[in-house]
Amino acid sequence: PQPEAAEVESARMLANKSRAELERAGLEFDRIRQLADEYVALDLGNDLESFTRWARDRAEGGRMR
Repeated sequence: PQPEAAEVESARMLANKSRAELERAGLEFDRIRQLADEYVALDLGNDLESFTRWARDRAEGGRMR
């Protein structure tokens, strides 16, 4: 899923704020941005810590929601 136009900025902020931590975990920034778009489009929130956990899980093949 892709975020609505109004949600794009939220997704961009999540990606940018989580970038350093998720890159240390082995994710490339393009993938981080894709995950942030998906997270926001699924209406899972805007909490950085929750997104970071969710993104790591997704990157490892999990389906956490």
